[in-house]
Amino acid sequence: MHFSRVMIGVLSVAVLFTANTICSAQTNIINTPRMQVIHHAVVNDTVVDAQTPSGLVRDLSDGSLVLAFQNKGDVVAGTVTLFVRSTDGGQTWSKPFASYQDPDKSVGTAVGFVQLPTGRILAVMMEVAHTDISVEGFKAPRKSRTIFADFDPKTAALTYVATIPQPPDSLVGAMPTNIIQLFNGDLILPAYLIPMDFAKPTPGTVYGSGLYRSTDDGKTWGQFELVFAKRADHPEIFYNESAIFEKPDGTLVAFARYDNETPAHKRFMGKAVSLDQGRTWSVPCDSSIAAICPAVLKRADGSYLMFAGALDERIPRTSMLYYSPDGEQFTKLGQPYYSRTDGHPWNTATGGSQLLIPLGDDHYSIAFYSADKALRGRDKTYIDSNVVKIK
Repeated sequence: MHFSRVMIGVLSVAVLFTANTICSAQTNIINTPRMQVIHHAVVNDTVVDAQTPSGLVRDLSDGSLVLAFQNKGDVVAGTVTLFVRSTDGGQTWSKPFASYQDPDKSVGTAVGFVQLPTGRILAVMMEVAHTDISVEGFKAPRKSRTIFADFDPKTAALTYVATIPQPPDSLVGAMPTNIIQLFNGDLILPAYLIPMDFAKPTPGTVYGSGLYRSTDDGKTWGQFELVFAKRADHPEIFYNESAIFEKPDGTLVAFARYDNETPAHKRFMGKAVSLDQGRTWSVPCDSSIAAICPAVLKRADGSYLMFAGALDERIPRTSMLYYSPDGEQFTKLGQPYYSRTDGHPWNTATGGSQLLIPLGDDHYSIAFYSADKALRGRDKTYIDSNVVKIK
């Protein structure tokens, strides 16, 4: 989720190797699978300004799918998270069966969640307190509290587990759909940390894009760990939204959004690598992916998928599926079918959040948001979905 386009300086961290060792010339990926849209369906276009899909999981008790989305962008004051269900593998979706809203009108709360291979569903609640409660409030000073919880897909009940530590007067932009559990058992939550007021950062605090870590199944969380250090060759770059892969040999590969006011097609995601479970990272460098807000998935055959908003398409931010055989170099598979606008996005009100989960037999359910001028509201957005086959 996008909270700011401005960044203050961050401190450098120890690195294992130079950028040249992880950002060598891109090679063509052979034997790229083919993506086929099997089915497409609107998830919700009746909630005004429905956007930001933030969780997609399977209810193991009956096999249904549960999806969450919000009715406002940027977790502004009054944001409501709504929950819908599909009982036919993503071909149709119910009306919202539950919702969550903070009782404080100056607070916006976004609930996001992911399902681990064990079946456990982990949620993160981002409670953002605003000094400006308008829909433009994300431009004014604001701070957050970040809560880790267990999620019940039957009722959408959230069971408190822990509050993630952060400096006073700061905001954490978490990526709950990208939580992973490392081979050593650590839970990793990709996130970025910014000050409440850029004119008044907390002295001694390292801000930027990184992660939070729990070594006890989420009961407690360590302090923010920086992944994307400030780059000497491009000190102006602000990295935020991120995702992390763990490869079979334990190598971690991280990608993060390059969120600066430069031409969209030149905003290549940053890439960094760790060989020690994320304790130290390489110097970040440009990947070959010009995109925002990545959602990631490791496939059963060991390859990787990334679903993100492509900046180098005719309509920037078009949702796009990418494929990688190794978790490091990616190539485009194709865009989803936009159900309300003849297959393609109407404008750039898309790509800001994506979801994907496996359905089995090389089929996947994916969800995203887009806009249609025929809809009501400020943003005229709705939630869309596809079932795709990748083989």
